[in-house]
Amino acid sequence: MRAPVAALAVSAALIAIAAACEGAPDEVEVLDLGTVTLSDTGGYSGPIEVAMPSDTTSAVAWCGGYGDAALGAVWTLTDPGGAVVYDGDDGDTSRFRSDFLDDMAPALLPVSPKLPMADGAWSFDWFVGAGNGGSLDCGAVIRSGIGDDVGSDATINVEVVFVGVDLTAATAADDADWQSALDTFETEWGTAGLTVNVVYKDFGGNVDRFTVVDVTDDDYSEFNDLLRTADPDDPRSITFFVVEEIANNSDGGATILGLSAGPPGAATVPRTSKSGVIVSGVDLRDAPGDVGRIMAHEGGHFLGLYHTTEKDGSNHDPLDDTPRCTSDGDGDGILLASECAGSGSGNVMFWTFGDDNPSFSGDQGWVVRRNPVAY
Repeated sequence: MRAPVAALAVSAALIAIAAACEGAPDEVEVLDLGTVTLSDTGGYSGPIEVAMPSDTTSAVAWCGGYGDAALGAVWTLTDPGGAVVYDGDDGDTSRFRSDFLDDMAPALLPVSPKLPMADGAWSFDWFVGAGNGGSLDCGAVIRSGIGDDVGSDATINVEVVFVGVDLTAATAADDADWQSALDTFETEWGTAGLTVNVVYKDFGGNVDRFTVVDVTDDDYSEFNDLLRTADPDDPRSITFFVVEEIANNSDGGATILGLSAGPPGAATVPRTSKSGVIVSGVDLRDAPGDVGRIMAHEGGHFLGLYHTTEKDGSNHDPLDDTPRCTSDGDGDGILLASECAGSGSGNVMFWTFGDDNPSFSGDQGWVVRRNPVAY
């Protein structure tokens, strides 16, 4: 049995308040929960408490800074009543889920209507397998002011940053292919009750380095470094970087059309390895609708949604109304869209492109409209 580490309370210094969106009745606070020492070099954070006020809508808590070569996740989650609602040892993801992520591991509440917000202190315990010598920098963002009174519609601010592609902030509004991609994106997000406000920027950093983002199965450092440049004018936004290509340099690596920081992303927190989404523009001229579909899917991950069914069928999202596919007709260990017709391939968050005109489920819309970036 491991010894507990002293809890960090939400009374830690308030370091920022994200600018309230015009007309939004709620507010978003970003809290510094300090630095904790792991129980060993690569180990448990111990209980880190985040106190939720009675009118909390959602929250993202995170611990990070353990490096691109290490992986971390929430290992246990305890509600304000003292009940353990998630335990990484038992594999139950029916109400909450936290997958291992490099460098920084955000955790979103709620990710399912089965685990709604409750006021009081929620306790998180992270596990990091290896790391930077044994310390974590932790924080939280809390959306409050309206409680669960979210409604059936919400708005998301999207900042699109062009990196080395034949689009610029000045030309995007008149580019027919880009507008076609954007229309697909907005249509699919509309099925979750989301309206999109889009602004454009040209990348101001090292364009030569990031025009093609190189990744391998065990090295996403270039992806992380590009996301660390995300710094939207309104922090209550999602940054989408549009690059020329995402190159998968692993042996037999499949084409990558988009990558998200999540699930979930670091909502309202700029300049971290989990502060946005990267989309490949390789298909923009030939299949702009596919670019829009990738934006909808990867943006869904940022907002806290998981694949309805993973590629190999090993896991599913924690939502009751999303279809689960278990049919591997050819026995190759991959659940193809053709094998999952009527069992999830028509959902935006199926692991690969499936049916035309995909949509979100009611529970998926419930989750994304509550995310701290939504208003």
